[in-house]
Amino acid sequence: MFDNFKQKDIFWVAPIITLCLAILPMPIGFYTLTRIIICGSSVYFAYNFYKSKEVTNTWIFGFFAILYNPIIPVYLYEKIIWTVINIVTIYFFYINRKKV
Repeated sequence: MFDNFKQKDIFWVAPIITLCLAILPMPIGFYTLTRIIICGSSVYFAYNFYKSKEVTNTWIFGFFAILYNPIIPVYLYEKIIWTVINIVTIYFFYINRKKV
C-alpha cells in the first residue's frame, strides 16, 4: 500500500487527515495542532508553486498559510464556517498533490 509513498507526500497526506478529523468536535489543542500542520504544508506548497511560476496556486496556498497560521490565529467563531473552509482546503490539497 505504501510502496509508492514518498517523503514529500506527507505534505498533502497529513493536512487532509488532520482536516478530516477537524470536522469532528475536538479539544482546542487539536485545532492548534491543525493550524501548525496546515500552515506548514501550505507554505511548502506555496513555495514550490512559486518556484514553478504557478501564480494562482501560489496565492491560494499563501492564503491558506495566512488563514491557518498559529501565531496570529483567525477566529471565525462558527464551526460550520470552518467546516466548509476545511472541505475546500482538503479539495485544494488533494487536486494539487501531484503538482508539487
